[in-house]
Amino acid sequence: MNDQPSDETKSGEAPAIGKISESPAIESTEVESGTESTYSPDDGPEPITLPDPEAEESQDKPTSPAEPQAGKAGKPPRFYHRFASWYGHRKKWTIPASIIILILILAAIPYSRYHAAGLVLKNDVTVKVSDSVSGKPVSGAQVSVDKISALTNAGGLATLHSVKVGKHTLLISKKYYRDQSLSLLVPIGHQKTTPNVSFIATGRRVNISVINKINNQPVADATIEVSGTSAKTDKDGQAQVVVSASASHETASLSASGYNPAKVSIEVSAGGNDQNSFKLTPAGQVYFLSKLSGTIDVVKTNLDGTNRQTVLAGTGKEDDNDTVLLASRDWQYLALLANRNGSPSLYIINTSDDKMLTMDQGDATFTPLGWYNHYFVYTVAKNGYNDWQSGAFSIKSYNADTGQSLTLVNSNAEGTSNADAKYEAIWDTQLMGNNVIYTRTWYQYPGTLGVTGKQNVLAAIHPDGTASRQLKTMDASASYVSNLKLTKPNELDFGVYAINSGDTSYYSLDGNGNVSANSNLNDQSLYTPGTTYLLSPSGNQTFWQDERDGKNSLFIGDQNATGAKQIADLSDYNAYGWYSDNYLLVSKNNSELYIIPKSGITDDSQAIKITDYHKPAQSFYGYGGGYGGL
Repeated sequence: MNDQPSDETKSGEAPAIGKISESPAIESTEVESGTESTYSPDDGPEPITLPDPEAEESQDKPTSPAEPQAGKAGKPPRFYHRFASWYGHRKKWTIPASIIILILILAAIPYSRYHAAGLVLKNDVTVKVSDSVSGKPVSGAQVSVDKISALTNAGGLATLHSVKVGKHTLLISKKYYRDQSLSLLVPIGHQKTTPNVSFIATGRRVNISVINKINNQPVADATIEVSGTSAKTDKDGQAQVVVSASASHETASLSASGYNPAKVSIEVSAGGNDQNSFKLTPAGQVYFLSKLSGTIDVVKTNLDGTNRQTVLAGTGKEDDNDTVLLASRDWQYLALLANRNGSPSLYIINTSDDKMLTMDQGDATFTPLGWYNHYFVYTVAKNGYNDWQSGAFSIKSYNADTGQSLTLVNSNAEGTSNADAKYEAIWDTQLMGNNVIYTRTWYQYPGTLGVTGKQNVLAAIHPDGTASRQLKTMDASASYVSNLKLTKPNELDFGVYAINSGDTSYYSLDGNGNVSANSNLNDQSLYTPGTTYLLSPSGNQTFWQDERDGKNSLFIGDQNATGAKQIADLSDYNAYGWYSDNYLLVSKNNSELYIIPKSGITDDSQAIKITDYHKPAQSFYGYGGGYGGL
C-alpha cells in the first residue's frame, strides 16, 4: 500500500479515526470581568473557575437573536449586568430617585424648566400700574393673563392668582388709557420684585381728595365713579381719575364702606392740576321726637340732617308730660312712652326696619329707667290696687331681642283692709350698669313709717332677673334709705334716715355691690342733681359736661369717668349721647341736635347741625344707659 497521504487528505480532509494528530499546543483565551487569561496543556492541570451566578442565569435564558452573543466582541460588559441587577432589586427608591434626577436635569435648562413646570405648577403674581406722567397709582385698571384677571386697588396693585409658571402676555386696559401688553414671566418660586407698568393716559388727569365730613379725616378706599371709569382713594384719601380730554366738568358718584353715598361735580381744567375735595358723611341715622307736623312724631335723619323721614306719625293724643323716646346705646332699638290711644303705653321700635311693637300697656303709670344693652328697664304703678294688696308696684324689663317681658320685683303687702294694711313702697330706683338698684320701705296705713317686725332694704338685681340680692338691711321700725344718687357710672351714694332721732348716716355703693360709710356726704350733696355720665356703645368711654361761668366744658373719659380729657371749653352745647364710639351728640337750646368728633372742637361753629327736635317735659338726669333723655 502506498503510505503517502492522498490528495484529498492534503486538501484539509479530517484525519481518520484513531489517527493521532501531532498538532502544536492549542492556546485558549477567555474574557472575564474585563481581564484576559491564557492556558496551555504544558502548564499542568486546567485551573478551576467558580461559577458566576449572574452568568449562569443569563446562560439559562434562551438567547434572543437581537441580543449580542457571548464572546469578546458581542457580550455586554459585566458592569451593566451588575448595575441592572442592583437597580432592579431596589425599585422602591431607585425609580423615584430617577424621576427626581430627570426633573433636576430639565430644571437646569431654562426652556424645559418653565415648559415642564407650567404643566403642574401655578403661582400668584402681582403687578403695579402707575400713571406715566404723574407716577401716581392707577386704580381700577383691568390686568389679565389668559383668562385670569383682576382690578388694581388704590395702590395700583393687582394680584393674579394661580397663573401657570412661565412666560405670558400681560394685558392692561382702562378707559381713557392706552391699552398695553407686555411679556410677563411667572416665577417658579416666590416673586421677588413687583414689576411697575407705566400706563399712558389719553384723557385729562384730575386729582380727588375725600374726607370725613364730621372729623375731617381722610377716607381711604373710597370709590369715585365718573364717566364710565372709576378710581379708589389711598390711605390719605387721595386719588387720580382720568376723564375725557374735552370735558370741563363731570358728575361723579362717591361711595365708601361705612359712609353714605354722594353725588358730586368734578371740575376739570386743561392743565390737569385740579384738586377737587369732597366730604362723605358716616353712615347711620339718629331718631328723635319732632312736633314740626303739629303732632309729636318719631322722625329720623342721616347724621348730616339729610334724608329726613317720619318713622311714626303722632295720633294727636300724645302729651308732653307722658311722651319719652330713649334709644339704646347702639341705636338698634327705641323705647317710646306715649299716649297714642287714650292711655300711656310703652312701645319698642326696631330701627333695622322701623317696625313698632307694644312693650307694655294697661291701667297703670309707666316710668322708664333706661337701657342696659338690649334690656329696657321700667317701673309699673298699677291703678286700682288697695294698700293691702301685693303687686301694686313692679320693676320690669323687656328683652328687645326676644320680645320677652320679665317682672324683676313686686311690692309686698299684707292685711285684709286698709285699716290693718301694711305695704311696701319701692320709691327709689336707679339703673347702675348691669344692676337695677332699688329700695323697699314698709308703711302702715295711711302712710306711717316705723313698721315693726319688717325690714327695709337696699337691694339689687340684674336686668335679666338674675343675681337678686340685698345690699343693706335695717329694722323697718327704726330707719330707712332716704335717697339714691348716681355719682359715677358705677358708683352710688345714699343716706339712711333714723326715724326716732331724725339723724342721717351716709354711705356709698360701688360697682361690686360693696357698701361703705362715707362721712364726706351730707343732705345737700345727696339732693343736688349730679353729673350725667353717658356711656359709649362699647361701654369703654364716658361723655359728660361741667358747667363753668354759665357755659359748658365737655369731657370724655374711660368707663369709670376717670382720665378726663376736655374736648370743648365755654360751649353752648350740652352732652346728649354717642353715635358709635367715634362721634358725640350734643344739644343746644333744648331744641337743636348736633354731632361732633370725639376728639372735640375748638369752636362751636365746627359742630355739624343734624336737626331741630322736640324736647319733652321729662329729663332723665343721671341716665347713662342710652340717649335721648336730656
